[in-house]
Parts: sequence; C-alpha cells; structure tokens
Amino acid sequence: MTKFWAIGRPIAFIIRIALLLLACEALRFPPCSYVGCGYCGTRRMKEQCDTFCQGKCPNIYSEKSSVYSNAKHPMYANETKRVMRAEVNMQFMSCCQRLNPPVPESCLRVCTLDNTPKQFYLIQFKDIAFRRPKCPMKHLQRMLLCAAKEKDLTSCCMKDYALDSNLRHCMQFCYPANDQLWDPRFYGKARFLKCVDKLPLFNQCYYEAWIS
Repeated sequence: MTKFWAIGRPIAFIIRIALLLLACEALRFPPCSYVGCGYCGTRRMKEQCDTFCQGKCPNIYSEKSSVYSNAKHPMYANETKRVMRAEVNMQFMSCCQRLNPPVPESCLRVCTLDNTPKQFYLIQFKDIAFRRPKCPMKHLQRMLLCAAKEKDLTSCCMKDYALDSNLRHCMQFCYPANDQLWDPRFYGKARFLKCVDKLPLFNQCYYEAWIS
C-alpha cells in the first residue's frame, strides 16, 4: 500500500498540473477573427489583435478615438467633420416618439446611440424579461427601424468579419426592415446576447445611416 501511495502521489501531481494548464488554455484570448471588428477600439483588442484590426477593420473606428475611448460620450470616425452624434441622437429619439402606435415611455431608453452593451442588456432583459413587461420585445424591431432609418445596413455590418460566420444571425440588427430576417423568437436566447455584444458596431452603422 505504501509503495502504491508513493507512485500515486506523483501521478496525482501530474494530473493537477495538466488540469491547471487546461484551465489556463481556456482563458486564452479567442481568435481575432472570431471576436470581429466591433471591439477593435478596446485596450485588450489593441494588445492582442492590433494587426488584425489595422488590416481588416481600418474604417470602423478612427485611430485617435474609438467607441470605447469615452464610455459616456463615444466619438465615431470623422464625427466632428460631419454631424455630431448628439444631433443624431435627437433625431433618433424623435423618430421613436413619433411611432404609431406609440411605444411605452420606458422603451425610449433604447433610442440613443450612447448605450453600451451592458446598458442595452439591462433595458432589454432586466426591465422587460425578468422584472415587469414595461417594454414588450415586440417594440424592438420598430425602434431599430428608426435607428437604421429603415435602410439596409448589411454592407456596413459586414465590415465585422464575425458577422459573416458564427454571428450571421445578428444581421437582423443591420436590416430590421427585412421581416424575413427578423426572428420574433430570437429574444431571451443566448445567441441574442452575442448580438448585444456587437452593439458598438451596430451603433456605428446606425450613425452612418443618419449622416449619409
């Protein structure tokens, strides 16, 4: 028994080391193409995927400032040379307020390009799905029609290569006027949350729709 225990201890130690290495491997940064262009302005992407972002995503965010450079007041590429985001937000909100039939007032928090993925998640899920149905999910498509000005923004969204593969179902955010793309059973599913993570990209495309 003593001999068996003496042999078993090194084996157990090796197994523990192997499990630790596997855990570290799981924490590695995912492939840059999987993350896509939507986060190229973040510090982690600049550290891990700078070459990918410069080569594949040069036009999504300006070099000097990104959507994440100022969480409260993000700046889009060439914003100061064209239409300020604040003006676009006012027009976006005005469109939501004119919807007929009107959307509940609590839904109007969606109608801004300043929402971060976390803020959007709290509006759509904490208030809608898990607390009180103040803003039924059926209104989201109508508000995104305002965001996109009823335009097809597919080409803008395709700048993010992740949307061309594993996140292609998120394209309904880019073309909300297309009822064939819009899946009313989409909400509350895990894949919806993956699309919410791409909100910086969608907001950039919505901004481009308003200034074009």
